Amino acid sequence: MNFLKGVGEWPSRVFAAGVTGVVLICSVYGLLPRLKLEQDNRNVAIVVDYREMLPMAQEAGLSAETTLEFLKKKGVVGLMVKEYTAEDVQYEIGPDFEGLKAGTAAGMPIFYRVAPAPTWQLRQSLETTRQILSEYPGVVIVSPSGEIALGYPDLMPLASLLKEHDVSVAQTEFSRQLGASQLNGLAFPRLIPLHSVTNEELLVRRIDRAALHDRFVRAAVERSVRLLVLRPAASGNVSSSLESFGGEVARLVEDLQSRGLQAAWPQPVFAQRPGWRMNWSSALACSMVFLLSLGRYLKRMKGTQERALLAAESVLFVAFAVALALAAWKIAAFARALGAFSAAFVTTEASLIVMDVTAADGRRFWRTLPEGFLFATVGGLAIAALFSEPIYMLRLRTFSGVKLTLLLPPLLVALHDMRRRVHPESLAGFLSRPPLWGEFFLGLVLLALLALALFRSDNVQFIPGFEAKVRETLERFLIARPRNKEVFVGYPCLLLYTFAVNSGLWARYREIFRVGVVLGFSSVVNSFCHYHTPLFFILLREFHGLWVGAIVGVLAVFVVKYAVLPLWRKLCFLTE
Repeated sequence: MNFLKGVGEWPSRVFAAGVTGVVLICSVYGLLPRLKLEQDNRNVAIVVDYREMLPMAQEAGLSAETTLEFLKKKGVVGLMVKEYTAEDVQYEIGPDFEGLKAGTAAGMPIFYRVAPAPTWQLRQSLETTRQILSEYPGVVIVSPSGEIALGYPDLMPLASLLKEHDVSVAQTEFSRQLGASQLNGLAFPRLIPLHSVTNEELLVRRIDRAALHDRFVRAAVERSVRLLVLRPAASGNVSSSLESFGGEVARLVEDLQSRGLQAAWPQPVFAQRPGWRMNWSSALACSMVFLLSLGRYLKRMKGTQERALLAAESVLFVAFAVALALAAWKIAAFARALGAFSAAFVTTEASLIVMDVTAADGRRFWRTLPEGFLFATVGGLAIAALFSEPIYMLRLRTFSGVKLTLLLPPLLVALHDMRRRVHPESLAGFLSRPPLWGEFFLGLVLLALLALALFRSDNVQFIPGFEAKVRETLERFLIARPRNKEVFVGYPCLLLYTFAVNSGLWARYREIFRVGVVLGFSSVVNSFCHYHTPLFFILLREFHGLWVGAIVGVLAVFVVKYAVLPLWRKLCFLTE
């Protein structure tokens, strides 16, 4: 395997190839439960709000029962019914019995929204909820409504009541409700992820119906969301007729089915696997890839030449890997630390592999790029195997290494470059002389890029409109959209760096390209840390990122070689 050949090889190519193979086998074995679940968990339910449906029914001159039958034929699966509060002045405070009866008569699963209540009414509200669950067996899932969950800060009474009646909890995405996360934790594993867009958000963010459709498809396909609350167009935007709304439902169902999903009521799949947790092979895979990446980095820093690995060293490597795996298997905090540092060192090693380009030996990116991509993929699968547990897949606990993977690898690569003189100067020489203006400017650019990457991590609301359009276009044509840091930063920087090395250009300023490559491979590894995303979708996304990014990089090199450099030379000639 060529990617195991490089500066300061440790361990030997044969041993390292064997370790990589074992890591891949252990990772796949550890991921089998997740793959089985992702294959079985294909039901997606489109849910409509009963009260939001009634105006369309009245406009069409139809009864609620006839309207529900019409929507069921179009693909609606469930009905959302909520309790009324003092804000609903047109209704009497309490359960919407009309909606409960309509859903029961239609034979539809009911999603019941429990309203908040003051402390002195808590016991009465819980008793009302108990009666609803007893009298209406069609209520199969519940979620609190309003800004504060019923009973907050003590959600145990509500959670116990729901468990007593074997009722699931809707885990609303991006919820800011006080008490929502506590209720999700208490209800685990009887959780079903839900995505909803309120009428206020539709109006404020000017989300049109096509964008809303794409948003629901992404939620189901990319994030394994299984309940989609679809609302008709809000008043003041474009009002929905029953016919047009039914058409929207039908198109959404058709689009989901084209992606292998089906319109049916989902089940809390993790409740059927209560004993599922990390297995031994997953911990061993992650510990081995961490030691391999760390060892290769240390050898690169020393510049040690490749040599045959002693039997004692091989045994020591295996012993350390087993010890780390045992600690990760038994201690959750240690497993989180192992996963975080594994992601950082895998990113670093993959980046150094693809940038092992020199003008002397004539190596080109089409040899190093697949090698580094393969290493990053194997490492990503090992980390995914370690954390493919229900508590992570339901996002009750998040991976703690995303920020570290963005911050630490650029620093490690910069230290390596100073040490091995990939950058023309040593670290001591660089620090001992006055800074140059060009370097000062590039330093600011690098800091800005890192800050932007850290800030934008998990902050999708800060995406500009142009980038949103690019994302939508890529999703429409590729289904699994590659990530921007790979397509527009990582792979193009790799090709530009290769061009600069082979052309003998910008020796002092190539570091900015190397940092860009690291950010790209940080994105590759972090993609496998999205444990709620189906694995095959992640692999398809990374494959698309590889070839699309290579094309963008080739175009970037073409522009620099045939447009930027000639223009620069002409400007330099005119100023002489």
